Amino acid sequence: MSILGRIKDLISANVNSMLDRAEDPEKMANEYLRQLTNEVYEVRTGVATAMADEMRLEQRRVAAFGEVDQWQSKAEAALRAGDEELARAALARRAQAQRLAEQYEQQEKAQEEQVDAMQDALVQLETRIAEVKAKKELIIAKKNRAQTQEALQRTAQRMGQVSAIDKLAQLEERVDDQLNKAEAMARLEQGSLENRFANLQQQTEVDSDLAELKRKLGME
Repeated sequence: MSILGRIKDLISANVNSMLDRAEDPEKMANEYLRQLTNEVYEVRTGVATAMADEMRLEQRRVAAFGEVDQWQSKAEAALRAGDEELARAALARRAQAQRLAEQYEQQEKAQEEQVDAMQDALVQLETRIAEVKAKKELIIAKKNRAQTQEALQRTAQRMGQVSAIDKLAQLEERVDDQLNKAEAMARLEQGSLENRFANLQQQTEVDSDLAELKRKLGME
């Protein structure tokens, strides 16, 4: 297959569909870029060679048409000199040079078309390379975003576990509060009992003092 045929096949490929179907889109993009890059090198080399051939054909065309003019001048000179035979021979050589010059002209035109086609192919290749590189960067960005999303999900799961631990700690704290309240109530009740006994002892002492005072006053 010619280089232009290979390029046509590469360019006609549906990049989006190809990458979407690939198991590893990034790897597929790299392989496609490698093929495109290789073709770019060959096309550039081919363009340079074709342009060199075109220049050579142009030089030969110019030289051939120059020879046509020379034989035309020689035929005219021979005719002016009265030598028709020599003029006829010069005209025959002019006709030969004319045919050769026209062939070079046709080859040069065909070569120019070939150069144009290869230059167009080079532009298409470079455009496709830029397109695939952009697509590859998008794939990498999506891949990184997916990895980030997975990391966030794992973090959220861990946070969910921490939340469960926090809830357990809160429950334990409420139990401790209840125990503390119960202990406080026990202390409060104990304090009230002691106060009652203290009040009772104080009342007994007051009653004893009152009885002693009555006895002194002879009121009993």
